[in-house]
Amino acid sequence: MVLFLGLACLSPAFAQEPPSLVQMVQTLTANGTFPFNALGLTAAQTDDAAFASLQKICAPLPNGGPPPNCTGATLQLFDQLRELEQTADELLGRGPTQYSLHLGPAGMAAALQWTAPEEYAAQGSIATKFANSQAALLSNRFAALRFASTGLAGGFADNAAPYGGSAGADPPSADFGRWSMYANDGFGAGEKQPTIFEDAFAFDNTQGSVGLDVRVTRHLVLGVLAGHTEERVDFNSDLSIVDGRVRGNGQSLLAYLQWEGDAGYLNFALGGQHLTIKTTRKITYPSNNPSIPPVNETAYSDTGSNNWMATLGAGLTLHVQAAAFEPYVNVQSVNVRIAPFTEYNSNAFDVSLAAQSVRSLQGAAGLKFELVFLGRFGVLVPYVYGEARHEFRDASRVVNSSYAALGQTEFAVPTDNPTKTYYVAGGGGSLVLKHGVQGFLQYYRVLEYANYTDHVVSGGIRWEF
Repeated sequence: MVLFLGLACLSPAFAQEPPSLVQMVQTLTANGTFPFNALGLTAAQTDDAAFASLQKICAPLPNGGPPPNCTGATLQLFDQLRELEQTADELLGRGPTQYSLHLGPAGMAAALQWTAPEEYAAQGSIATKFANSQAALLSNRFAALRFASTGLAGGFADNAAPYGGSAGADPPSADFGRWSMYANDGFGAGEKQPTIFEDAFAFDNTQGSVGLDVRVTRHLVLGVLAGHTEERVDFNSDLSIVDGRVRGNGQSLLAYLQWEGDAGYLNFALGGQHLTIKTTRKITYPSNNPSIPPVNETAYSDTGSNNWMATLGAGLTLHVQAAAFEPYVNVQSVNVRIAPFTEYNSNAFDVSLAAQSVRSLQGAAGLKFELVFLGRFGVLVPYVYGEARHEFRDASRVVNSSYAALGQTEFAVPTDNPTKTYYVAGGGGSLVLKHGVQGFLQYYRVLEYANYTDHVVSGGIRWEF
């Protein structure tokens, strides 16, 4: 006891201080001083646990010398957590305050949120968006195949008139070949509003694909599609306590088939995707103590995701003169695994992230309406469609991480529950020229998906030979 008191007197900075952040959050919230949110409480719990562990590591030796295991990033983390703890003590009116940042309750709420790595919830969003964008481009390819098989394109090539009713049984014109090559491109953009555990951000992406398919029989087409995407997320510092960005670069390969009857059709696709993800995360909060510098750090990370995707679709095309109605259903299964990683550069606040898994199973039911206009320049087919989508599997998940300098204690940050039912509406047009050349342009928008706005424009060209 005498030795402990002597060390405490010689080095008051290393005295065993009780962690105070959780008590500060609960006390100031309960008495109405400041409403700390659930993310602030989660950060306080993790930072208290980390500080308690670091006190054991960073306690001085009996001879007063520095502890051998408390150096570098470990010592820096201890120093910065001690500053937060003593600031909490000052707000509670107790304990030592030598290293207090002299922040008020609002400043402490912001500082706690800066230490939490909730930004990594966005990685799952961009990984699943890559899968959805490639599925959308593939659906355009399926639609182009069905249009060619109906005979409308062949009717233009042979200078025939559009048909209706049972004319779908007519064979395609000989002007169109069994093989076709195509290229599609698209651009999407939108915004996410802030929630308690997820930050506000703006996002955009460009995606492209090239493919080759062959009409094995009049009814069966087999093909392969290779895709590329560039994903960008920029966090909105005006709406959330956050600063940073996420960048993704990905490739995909899908194999597909489509069976086409006189009116009905079935299609199936299976493939994989890989996305390289780079994240920049700022940790910055002020100090009103002239002897304590503010925190201004930047953490970087590199990881990747592997995605497996399968789609199954069916529909029925009903012709009425030069118009067509197409009710359809689709099912899409996506499995995403984001590899574990450790941040670098910020030293004290670098975190190690555990692997993340996202599993989605979506069903969609929709209706498409199109008109066919036959002219000297070619066949023009404008269309509109709408569909309802329902998520059967994806749910809130927990993003687990720990301070890299400590290797224990965890941030367990839950993600938002995804919207279970939402809608998509879109429209566009196809243009068929002679010699098997066809192009399309399409726009669609996601509707009633909580906290998100999302719209996509895409286009492409194909050549049959």
